[in-house]
Formats: sequence, structure tokens, C-alpha cells
Amino acid sequence: MKYFILMWFLLIYYSGFTINPDNDLYSNKSISEVLEKQSFLTSFIEEDQLYLNIPNQLIGKSILFVRYDQSQEFKYMQVVWARLNDKILLKIPRIQSSAGNIIPLNDNPSLRENIMAVFPINKEYSNSMGYCVNITNLVLNQGIEWTPGFSETLKPKLSFLEQVKNLHNEVIIRTKRGLVINQSKVVIPVHFSFCALPELMKPRKFDYRMGFFNEEKNSISHGMKNTKANIIRWRIEKRNKNKKISVPIKPITFILSPEIPEKWRPYVKAGIESWLPAFESAGFKDALVVKEVDSLNYWQTYSVNSSIVHWGDYRNVRGFEDAGGGTVLDIIDLRSGEILKADIHLGATLQKLADMYFLRCAPLDKRAHKYPFPDDLMGELIKSLTAHEAGHAFGIMDNNFGEYSYPFEMMNDRNWLKKMGHTPSIMTYARHNNIAQPKDSIPASLLIQKVGPTDVYYIKWAYTSFPNTVSINAELVELERIIRMQDSIPWYRYNNGNYEVVGPGCTNEVVDNDDPIKSAEMALKNLKRVIALIPKVNYGQTDNARVERLYKKTLELWYHHMRHVLSLVGGYDIHYKAISQGGSIYTPINWEQQEAAIGFLVKNAFNPPYWLVNPEFGYKINYSVYPDKILDYQQRILFELLRPQRMKRLEQMEKINGFEGATGRFLQVLQLGLFDELNQDLEVVEARKQEIQNTFIDKMVWVIKQRREHVNADDKINDYTDYSRGLILEQLIFLKESLEEKLKMEIRKKTIGHWKLCLMTLNEAKKK
Repeated sequence: MKYFILMWFLLIYYSGFTINPDNDLYSNKSISEVLEKQSFLTSFIEEDQLYLNIPNQLIGKSILFVRYDQSQEFKYMQVVWARLNDKILLKIPRIQSSAGNIIPLNDNPSLRENIMAVFPINKEYSNSMGYCVNITNLVLNQGIEWTPGFSETLKPKLSFLEQVKNLHNEVIIRTKRGLVINQSKVVIPVHFSFCALPELMKPRKFDYRMGFFNEEKNSISHGMKNTKANIIRWRIEKRNKNKKISVPIKPITFILSPEIPEKWRPYVKAGIESWLPAFESAGFKDALVVKEVDSLNYWQTYSVNSSIVHWGDYRNVRGFEDAGGGTVLDIIDLRSGEILKADIHLGATLQKLADMYFLRCAPLDKRAHKYPFPDDLMGELIKSLTAHEAGHAFGIMDNNFGEYSYPFEMMNDRNWLKKMGHTPSIMTYARHNNIAQPKDSIPASLLIQKVGPTDVYYIKWAYTSFPNTVSINAELVELERIIRMQDSIPWYRYNNGNYEVVGPGCTNEVVDNDDPIKSAEMALKNLKRVIALIPKVNYGQTDNARVERLYKKTLELWYHHMRHVLSLVGGYDIHYKAISQGGSIYTPINWEQQEAAIGFLVKNAFNPPYWLVNPEFGYKINYSVYPDKILDYQQRILFELLRPQRMKRLEQMEKINGFEGATGRFLQVLQLGLFDELNQDLEVVEARKQEIQNTFIDKMVWVIKQRREHVNADDKINDYTDYSRGLILEQLIFLKESLEEKLKMEIRKKTIGHWKLCLMTLNEAKKK
């Protein structure tokens, strides 16, 4: 009877849903040989039930359990099968990192392991060489906490198994899962897989001065310290270890999804391959392989051994024409930081890519004067997008790399742009070059953001391999030498500007160089040209949607340039370093530049140019001052100028020679600029300027009246210090006196109401 059951079980294997046709492990073998050869899990479906065979040698060994769904991340964890009497347990252990510490479970240091599921051993299909369990409930009905706090509302009656596949060291399960999403019942494809973990890769230790993800990606924040962790990177090893440059044993390989239109595939391929010189600097020739395929099945797509480049879901979907952005979904071996799989999603729509280029480069590239753009231009934009996302696939973060370091005067120098680019890294959000002017005649190929010298530098640090003859000490010395190149080459420096824009090196969306004011001046000249081009690219359209969209985005870009200049005020130049290196991490921007920045904002942000606020096409598409996006941005700039974080940075600067009284001087210069009409004989204060002035008074009064609610230092991030509040009150007293003096003078009726309203707000604040 037992022999019959085993024979029947093998027939199920041969039926097609469990055996990889390319794997001859099972052909022409006896039953005992098959069971002895089974080194990893295998599975089969019988009567809508999913069974998993677990060989003895896998008990107690860590493997990967993965879920692939429609979200913007892969969900995975390391699990262990264990036997307890007549049951099999699926455990989640905490992970011993090769960095030298333990990655805790659910941020709980005392939790050594957790039990995800308990399965009765199916004695009918089990034998002395392994165990069989029914895992149907696990993949269809059980809520699994993939990450702390993760949950979903299941609809088990809508869930069912579709197919399973046994691959080498991997089992993939295809299901349809019933869920409640946005209060609606939906059925989505969800794939689960169990995968073998590779031998432990030699890690590269995390260093906060280098912009690489750690193995837990964004789940922990290291700040400015080298917490024990590993960076994420691919396992890439030289075929000839004695050569300075060698082909790898196994190159990093990406497969282009067939959904990518054929005409764009060469550009996607070129975007990934633009990193080849960077890997060559680390000692690897032909480190990257990009494959095109005519078809791609589920098992290839959802295998941990395949990294796929996807085209994205937003294109040609109504309501999402301007949506999306690229991203990378990856699977990491948490023990070492090894990247096992990295899928690139090129989510940005063609319209979004085209608009971004039009706003910045249309005055410099005639190809952008007509929508849709020609294929060669769109292809270059797709190449740039792909190169950026490929950087993430290699482990590099989004952030600020070498910003506020390139010389401004080189932004229109052809030789510099050809060699260095207009931004040192493809991983910044500098976008395309809108600083060059038409008279510079910069070739269009030099306007688009590309892989730069800083990217080469980071790949060299992360991927350079060392022969076994090199000691760990010598390896660390060499890696530190590479990092210390930042001392003399400022565009190699990294800083994390996600939490606070500490200075001009932390800004996004604008071309970064060492003179934000001149940069903004050049950008404004091109924005004026863009405004003039907007009606022309709408030619032939039966509505004004393109005009409205591009004008709205032009205002947004104008806002980003104002923020870039604003970052100088209370701003620092940043260079991450150890205290033993000498010099400071934070060097304040000189006061002359800060004061010049305030003057620039008064002139260009709070008194914006006529061509921006009143374009010729404006009266054709607007019927009300609502919604006023310009005022929106102006008020944001004002609030950002008066943020408590900025005030505290200015207070800190006052401890440095040459910055005495910086906070008071800042408030004084800003207030005088905002209320410059008090010293001029103007017939009227422009409507938006009136709102800005009243917004300033409201904000200053609010700061003075802020209640003292926090004692804990860490809770005071949004609290103003009493020192700043005193200086603010001093300025408001001066403003009140100036208003009263103004009202004593003979002024025109168009202005008197506004000034009295300002004074009334101040007087009411005094009463309260």
C-alpha cells in the first residue's frame, strides 16, 4: 500500500504543475533516488489543496518566504521549518547579521523567534526522508504580518489556488487572493515563493558618509553614525582574481519585459549599461547584462533569480496621464546585504517626462517646441530615467550627492558638461540643465541628466573586491582612503536632506551649483521663454488642458528655484566627517550671501515678475483669482523663512565670529523688504503683496503667543525659543510704529484700508 501511494505521488509530480521540465532530476530515477536527490522543497496540488514536501536536510535551515502582489514593495522574510512531535512549525527567527549584531523581530529585542503557522504532518505522503504538509490555509486564508503593523482584510471565499511550480531551489505558488481594498472587494493575483538562501556573501559595512541603503532599507535611521549594518549590493566576483580588471563570474543581469515597446528598448538597455564604466572603475569588465525576450511567464517574473525591468502601469490609463515615477522593488539577504532580486519599474508616463524636459530645456532644444516629442528625444529621457532607477537597483539611495559644489561658471561650458555633466550624479533630483542660455548653444545631448563622476565613485567604493591575500585591516584602510577623497573633491560628498533642508546642498528639482542666486537668475530667464512657448505647444488642441498643466508646472519650478535661494538663509555647507579629520561638518554660508538671498526673495518671490503672474494667455483661461497658486507658493516661502528650525540655525551661527546678531539682522532685513512700501510713495500695494504682509504679521503674532507645551528637548523641534520670540516682538513694535507714522501722513485712499488692517491686527494682538 505504501509503495502504491509513493508511486501515485510521483505520478502527480509528472502531471505538469510541479516539475520543472528543464530539470531532469526526476527522470529515470527510482523512488528512493528521487527522494534522496530532493534537496529543496517541492509542491503539488491535489483536490484544490496545496501540499509541500520538506526534506529532512531543510529542517532548521533558514530560507526565504516571499510574497509578490500589486503593491510598491516585495514582502519577504526569512523562515525556518521545525518539527515538534507530529507537527511541522513555520518559524520566523531573528537574524544574525554579518555586520556583528542581531536584527530584531518586530523591533522587540527579547523576541527570539515567532511562529507563523503550525501544520499537522501528512503521514500518508511523508516518509523517512522528509515530511509533507498542507499549506493551503497559509497562502489563501491566513493574514501574515509581513512587516510590523501590516494587515489586510481577507475574503477567503474569493481566494483560490491557480498553479504551482518547482524550480531549482525555489517553489512558486500562484494564487488569486480576495481582499477588501478601499472598501471594495477585489481579487488580485498574489504569488508566494519559498527560496533557498545563498552562501553568505562577504559584506561591505555601512558608512553614513556614503549614500547606500542598509540591508533593512528605510526601516532604521542611522543619522550621522556608523551603526553596525551592511550596505546592500550585488554579489559580483572576478573570474580572474589576479587581474586589475576582470569579467565577473556571474554578471548582474536584467531582463526587459516584453511589455516595453520595441522602439524604447534600446534606450532602456542603454540606461542600465551607462553604469558599465562605473563598474569598470571597481575592477569589473562587462559587469552588466541586459536581455530582451519575446515572452515572459509567471515563473520567470516572480522568481528570485530574475530581475525584470517593467514598463509600468500608468500609461494610457484615464486619469493617470501625468502620474507615476520610477521605483525599484528588491529582495535582500538580511544576513549580508546581498541583493538577490531587483525589479526596475519605469512608472513615469511619457507626458510627465516630456513636461519635465519642456519646462527646463525647451528654450535650448527646438525638438521640444512641439508635442509629442520626436522619438530620439523621448528615448534619451527614458534612458535617463532608467539610469536613475538602475542606481537604486545597485544599492544607491535617492538623496543629495555633491550638490552646492559644481562651479556655476561651468554650467555653460561644453567641455565640462561633456566630461562632468551639469550635476555630479544621476541619483540627485537636479533634473535637466536649465541654467545654460540659448546663446551658449549647448548641444541637447549635454542638457539631460546622466551618470556622473560621483556615481562612478560610489560604485568603486561599494563594489571593489579585494584578494584573499589582503588583510581585513588593509581593506578597511583602502575603503577609508576612497571615502576621504571627499576632503578634496566636494562633489563626492553625500548628505541626507530628507528631514531638514540645512543648506543649498539639500535641495531638489533645480540644477545644483555653488551659486544658487545666479543659477536662479539664469533659470528665470529661461522660464520667461518657456511661458512664451506654452501657447505654441498647444497649437491644434481643442482645449487648454496642456496650457493649464504646463503653466501650473512652470509655477512649481519657479517655486523650487525660490526655495533653492531660500536655503542659503540660515544655511550651511555640509561635509560629513569624523571630528578627528579637522574642520566642521557644518560651515555656515557667509552672511553676505544670506543677506543677498533675502534681497533676491523680496524682489523675485514676494514681488514676482509680471510675465510670470500675468502671462498673455492668462485672461483667456482664468475667470477668478481663485485658486491663486502663486500666492500659495509665496506664503509657503514665507513660512519656510520663518520656520523655527531656521531660526535655531541662525541662533547657532551667532556663536561664530562674524555672525553676531544674525537672527535679529535676518528678521530686520526680511521685514524691511516685505514692507518696503512704507518708505515709498506708492499709490497702491499690490493685492498679493497685501496678503503676504498680513500673513507675515499673523505668523509673527502667532509665534509670540505660542504656548509653552514641551519640556523634553526632542519635542521642541517646532517650538520657537524665547530668544527668537523676543527679537520678533522687537520687530513688530518697530513695524507698529512705522504704520502709525505712515497713517499720520497724507496717503491715498486705495492704501489706507490695508495699512489700517495691518495696524488693527497688531493692536488686537497687544490687547490679548
